[in-house]
Amino acid sequence: MKILKGLGIALIVLFLAFAGYNATQDGHYEVSRTVKINASPMTVSAIVSEFRNWPDWAVWFQRDSTMVATFGEKTTGVGANYSWVSENSGAGRMEILAYEPGTSMNTSISFDGQGSSNGFWKFEQLDHGVTQVTWGMTGEMGFFGRFLAPKMEQWVGPDFEQGLDNLIALAERVQRERDDAVANERAVRAAIEAAMEPIQH
Repeated sequence: MKILKGLGIALIVLFLAFAGYNATQDGHYEVSRTVKINASPMTVSAIVSEFRNWPDWAVWFQRDSTMVATFGEKTTGVGANYSWVSENSGAGRMEILAYEPGTSMNTSISFDGQGSSNGFWKFEQLDHGVTQVTWGMTGEMGFFGRFLAPKMEQWVGPDFEQGLDNLIALAERVQRERDDAVANERAVRAAIEAAMEPIQH
């Protein structure tokens, strides 16, 4: 009986110590990564704002073979959403809250049983057809999860890095295809115009 009483007291002391430590911690977290992509802001933002494109670059889809995504009736722009279920990553839902083509995008991300976060994207036009892209996520841990806030950087940061690397490859390929299509269209138009010019004698 004394042993049980001693264990109970020890658990209470540990709980109070843990609660006291958490009370001193800041539960806010923000993780972001920035890259430069050789594509226009409109090209990059169009890819990111269409949820059906995410399996082509977002690392979670590529790493987790058990993930099943269900897309909403709207998949691009404000109000677009999708949900996922995974044996390894749990379940959740993402929705686009605000979207300015070629400029910015804000999302809400809810994780079943694990709270929610806010995602943000910024697309900035640089010189020579280069776009600076920033992808980030902010949130607030509950009281008993405050001690985990500093861990978000190491947990989420590498996923953002790999996802952005994949996005670079996808966006630059799409941009090349668009540029080639425009160049071909101009060449055809020039050839037609030349053929329609009167022959000079």
